[in-house]
Amino acid sequence: MTKSDTGLDQPSHRDSPAAQEGPSPELVEQFRQFEVRVDEAVSLIARLKQDKQELAARLEEATRARTEAVRRIEDLIDKIDGLL
Repeated sequence: MTKSDTGLDQPSHRDSPAAQEGPSPELVEQFRQFEVRVDEAVSLIARLKQDKQELAARLEEATRARTEAVRRIEDLIDKIDGLL
């Protein structure tokens, strides 16, 4: 097999003048905007994880408070029943 059979003797797109100039300004700007959006998404995900942890802790505390309130109410009902 020769170079011409494999296409290796053909110039690649990397040899073109446009490729040697680098990416277009539009492409650079699109990539910059993409990076900004990715950074914003990562920040949002981190904030949502933190919010989730805080809400889980608040829910756990509310559940404990509710359980304690139910216990106290039942104790009061038992005391009232004992007085009757």
